[in-house]
Amino acid sequence: MQLVSYIIFRVMVFLFSIIPFWLLYRLSDGLRFLFLKVIKYRIKVVKDNLEHSFPEKSEDEINSLIEKSYRNLCDILLEGIKGMSMSDAEILKRYKFTNPEVADAYYDKGQNIVGMASHYGNWEWAVQGISLQLKCITVGVVARIKNKYLDRYVQKYRTHENVMVLYPDKANEVIANWDKRPALFVYIADQSPSKSSAKKADWIQFLNQKTACLWGGDRMARRMDYPVLNMAINRVKRGYYEVQFEKITDTPRETSEGEITEAYMRRLEQQILAKPQDWLWSHKRWKLTR
Repeated sequence: MQLVSYIIFRVMVFLFSIIPFWLLYRLSDGLRFLFLKVIKYRIKVVKDNLEHSFPEKSEDEINSLIEKSYRNLCDILLEGIKGMSMSDAEILKRYKFTNPEVADAYYDKGQNIVGMASHYGNWEWAVQGISLQLKCITVGVVARIKNKYLDRYVQKYRTHENVMVLYPDKANEVIANWDKRPALFVYIADQSPSKSSAKKADWIQFLNQKTACLWGGDRMARRMDYPVLNMAINRVKRGYYEVQFEKITDTPRETSEGEITEAYMRRLEQQILAKPQDWLWSHKRWKLTR
């Protein structure tokens, strides 16, 4: 079954490579209708997440956010597939780092840094975009995909001349013994920890709820004394994104445990409050309780 799923996915990658963007978004609109009205994919999860995060909003406002969040979800799914065949020129037109000099300044000093990113807007295009726009090597800490064929293919796509990926179980050892040119170590840190690691979680008041947060970026930055940057992704319009670096700390060893996580989550929270529809609400973010 895994092999069949992989073959279907490869066919989709080829088909998406030849369709124009206007058609891609018509397909996304159709997929949104299918997910929301027919399959009702994770509709209860999305609704519960929004209602608990925005208790002050009316039912009509919540329903409007549900519609918009499914548009975001379907756009990201299809853009992710389309991205596997996009040219460098197309990526540079559609995915811009607005202040790369912030990260490049650390590279010029020969210093490694930690980047904290989120499932907000399109994070997949960042793989190719960052390799073209920053001086440093970018190392992403990513979870394994359960389908071994897809995992191998996707991680190969995510690996570029200036980009590599690490699985969480290997990340600590590789980063602690890093001996290559200066790197940006990226943690996508807004999802829920696994049940087995919940005891290690940083617990943050986030969107009106006590929230278990991943701790890897916080611990690694303090352990290695690497400065930390937030990577805020913003959808400018459909199919166009900007990423802005925001300094969290230059002195991580002077922070207490969980302080970097708190600062990162506060920044993400403000971004979500400003434009909630662009976050990934279908994730079971609050499945853990303290």
